[in-house]
Amino acid sequence: MRLPIGIQDFVRIREEDCVYVDKTMHMMPFLSGGAFFLSRPRRFGKSLLLSTLRAIFQGRKDLFAGLWLEQHHDFAPRPIIRLDMSALDYQARSLEESLLEDLRRIAREYQVEVRQNTAKSVFEELIRALAQTAKVVVLIDEYDKPITDYLSHAEKRASHQETLKSLYGVLKPLDAYLHLVLLTGVSKIGKLSLFSDLNNLQDISLNTKYATLCGYTKPEIEQSFPSYISAFAQAMGMTHDVFIEQITFWYNGYSWDGINRLYCPFSFLLLLEQQQFRSFWYESGTPTILIKAIQQRQIDPMLFEHCFLDSQSISVTDVSQLDPISLMFQTGYLTIASTRNTPLGVRYDLTYPNQEVRLAFTTNLLLEYSGNLPSQISSFAVQLSEALSNLEWATFFGICNRVIATVPYEIFPKQESYIHSLMHLLLTSTGFKTHSQVQTSKGRMDTLVITSSQSIIFEFKTKGTAKAALRQIDTARYADSLLGKVVKVGVVFDLEKKCISGWAVG
Repeated sequence: MRLPIGIQDFVRIREEDCVYVDKTMHMMPFLSGGAFFLSRPRRFGKSLLLSTLRAIFQGRKDLFAGLWLEQHHDFAPRPIIRLDMSALDYQARSLEESLLEDLRRIAREYQVEVRQNTAKSVFEELIRALAQTAKVVVLIDEYDKPITDYLSHAEKRASHQETLKSLYGVLKPLDAYLHLVLLTGVSKIGKLSLFSDLNNLQDISLNTKYATLCGYTKPEIEQSFPSYISAFAQAMGMTHDVFIEQITFWYNGYSWDGINRLYCPFSFLLLLEQQQFRSFWYESGTPTILIKAIQQRQIDPMLFEHCFLDSQSISVTDVSQLDPISLMFQTGYLTIASTRNTPLGVRYDLTYPNQEVRLAFTTNLLLEYSGNLPSQISSFAVQLSEALSNLEWATFFGICNRVIATVPYEIFPKQESYIHSLMHLLLTSTGFKTHSQVQTSKGRMDTLVITSSQSIIFEFKTKGTAKAALRQIDTARYADSLLGKVVKVGVVFDLEKKCISGWAVG
C-alpha cells in the first residue's frame, strides 16, 4: 500500500489502495447527530475527517471494508452540504460571490432549484429543500480561513467576518432540519460572534474524547506503517527501538489534553517518503506575522519552552488584537504539556510539541532577533553544533561573537535579558536539547544543553568575571541532579562593546 501524501479525500485513499489509519471508531459521536466545532492546526487531517464523514453519510459502506465502523453503523444515506472555505476564490472576487456559486453547485448536484440571490438565503433555501427527504448534514471545512488569510488587512477581514457571520447565522434557526453540523478550523475567533449566535455548537477541541481524532498516535504508526518504518530504520542503520525514539523526538508531541501525544500526518508521511529529518510541517507555512509580533512586543523566546494559558485564552482568538501565545497554540507552534485544575479553572502548561517545530521556530526567531540572512544562520548553526560537540570553546564563542556583532544597533537593547534570549536561540539552533531558566533546589541555571556525550551548564553574566559565573554553578550545585559527564561554563558579556568578553570552563 502506498503513502497518501497530499491526499485528503477518503474515497481516493480507499480506492487507490493507500494506507489509511483507522479513525472511524472516534467518529461515532458525530453519527448520532449534533452541532460541533473542532479546532486543529493546518495539515492535521481536518479535511480527511470531513471527507470520511461525507462518505459515511453517502452510504458508501463498500469503502469501509475492514475498518472498525463497518460492523457498527447502518450507513443510511443523508443529504450533505459540504463547504470548503480554503477552496473558494475570494482573492479575485468577493467572498459572497464565491459562496453563492458553491452553494448553487451543490443545489444542482441534488437537482434542487434555488431562487434566492444571496449566500445566506440560498444556504437556508437549500437546507429546507434537502430536509424534505432526511435531516441534513452540514460539514464546513476551514471555516475561518477567509479571516485568517487577512489578519494584516483589517478592511478585508471585517468584510469577510460579516459575510461568514451572516452565513453561519442560518444554522441555529434551522436546527430542526439538521442532523449534524461540524465546523473545523484553526482558530476559534471570538469577534466573529459565531459562538454566541450559534450557542448550540459544542466546542470539542479540548475534549479528551476527541483528543486523538486527528493525527497519528505512536501505536497507530507502528501498526499502520511497519514496512516503511523498517526500511527507513535499516537505511539509517538504527534498530527499530532507537529509530522510533528518534522520530518521536523529532515529530511526536502534539496534544490537546496533556495526555495523548500525536504525530502530524503531513510531516510523518513526508518523513517516510523522503527518508530525511526536516521541518516538513513548518516549511509548509512560515508564521511571519507571529515572528514579527513576538519581536515587536519583546516577548522572551525562552517563554515558549514553558508558558501558561487559562481556559478562555487558550480557546479564543481576537483577530483585532492578536495574543501571540494563544495564536501559537491554536496554529500548532505550541501544544499542551499538561493541565491543572485551579480555583480559577483549568490551567494549561504549554511548550513546543517536538524538535521539528522547536528548531524551525527558534531559527526563524533568531533571524528576526539577529538581523542575519537565513543562509548565515544555517551556517552558524552547523559550526556551533560541531564546536559544542567537540568542546572547542574558542571556536564556539568566536562564532557567537560573529552573530552578536551582526545585530543592528537599532534592534540591540543593552539588556541582560536580550543577551540571554539570543544565546538561548543560538544554542537551540544547534539541534541539541536546550533548556533555559532550569529550576533547581538551589536556584535556576541559565541554560542547560544536552549533547550525546555530556551535559553543559551555562551561566551568563553582564557584570563581574567569567570565573565568578563559574563559581555560581558550583555554589548552587546545579550539576548535582545531572547524570554522566557535566561541563560547566561561565560567560560574561560586555553590553557596551556588544560582545562576549570572557568565558571560563570547569
